[in-house]
Amino acid sequence: MTGAQLARGVWWLATVAPDPLPPVDQDVDAIHEQACKLVSENTSVCSPPPPPPTGGGSGGGSGIDLNFVAMLLWLVLFAAVAGLLYLLGRWLMTRTGSTSRRRRRKHSTDDGDDELEVIEGDAVAVDRSREPVNWRSEAEQHRQAGRYRDALRCRYRALVGDLARRGLIDEIPGRTTGEERAQLRRVQPSASTPFNSAADLFDGAWYGHRDVSAGDDDTFQELERDVLATATTATRAGSRR
Repeated sequence: MTGAQLARGVWWLATVAPDPLPPVDQDVDAIHEQACKLVSENTSVCSPPPPPPTGGGSGGGSGIDLNFVAMLLWLVLFAAVAGLLYLLGRWLMTRTGSTSRRRRRKHSTDDGDDELEVIEGDAVAVDRSREPVNWRSEAEQHRQAGRYRDALRCRYRALVGDLARRGLIDEIPGRTTGEERAQLRRVQPSASTPFNSAADLFDGAWYGHRDVSAGDDDTFQELERDVLATATTATRAGSRR
């Protein structure tokens, strides 16, 4: 047999020759069921297996719900931990701030003085870089030279220093007279009236730039004595110590 004859034979088998196993009209599932009944007394095994469960339905919904609940619980836990950390930080800051008020610390001033002490018992700032007696000595020098405006400034600084050393107001360079008035009014109302008059005299001379005479300096010294006398009496009565 030649090659050409062999090729024609293969083509005939593939295209023309009838299929040795043609399709049948019988139901394959019915045949399978009949054969199963013949070989097995338990007919329930012949039933087709149930289809596998799909991803949708109630089972999938329950999984999603559980995941959502777990995530919500984690969020609540994180929020609780963050809240506790915040409260702890606030407590530590308050404790640190309260402790720092009772310690000696440095404070820079416009005059070059750099030492500021906090009285522990009263929590009042006292400028130890210069004592009231030094301010009054400088005030006398300004008065002798006719510089009454500078003399009033020094006398006011001396008065604030005395009140600070009695635990009544803070002696912080650069602080306004309004803050000092308000603080003294809270802790010692009886000394507030003459102190306000002395502060008005100082403000008018130093910030109002009005003319200041020796009489103004005398008036300030009288008000200063009234403030210190009233404050001393009230302090001895136990208003602050």
